Amino acid sequence: MAGSGRKLFINAPKLLPRGRRVADAVLTALMWAFYSYLWAPLISLVAWLLGFEFAYDVLVRAGGLQLLQDVIFFYGTTVAIIFVVVAGWSIINRSRFAHRNRRRAVPAVTEEEIATYFDIAPEQLATLRESRIIHVGLGQSGDIQRVEASLIRVDNDFRLAIRPDAAVAENEADQDDDETGSVVQRSG
Repeated sequence: MAGSGRKLFINAPKLLPRGRRVADAVLTALMWAFYSYLWAPLISLVAWLLGFEFAYDVLVRAGGLQLLQDVIFFYGTTVAIIFVVVAGWSIINRSRFAHRNRRRAVPAVTEEEIATYFDIAPEQLATLRESRIIHVGLGQSGDIQRVEASLIRVDNDFRLAIRPDAAVAENEADQDDDETGSVVQRSG
């Protein structure tokens, strides 16, 4: 099954500057606090329906129906303002950008340019393109250290281990992978 493998997520928060990480954490905390505040009326109503008296005290003693009407008017006005702003922004952008194609075509990249960029041989690139499963090992600076490609054929299952600086070599079925060169292992 091609899509049943684990998904790769690159999570490297240490690559971000410390100020950016702190700002992201503070912004996230503020947004969660605001989101919790928006749920307060519903939580209060559910608590009141379950028999908690504090919800009744807040709703009835603080103004009851008039307070509820004021809150509904406030939220309705806020939603209307947000709708007008977003709709206006959409209309402005449509008038500015509609029917104007400013995109430029990107020139095609050749096989040789791809192989040169990743520092692998063109034959290795062809092997990787034919593979169904590829595991890429990256170094500390993000460069490719090791690539393992699985070629599945009708008669045999080939597992290729390709290093960027080595050619693909075919070994016997009983040889072990030595981590230093390119290896083809047959499993059957």
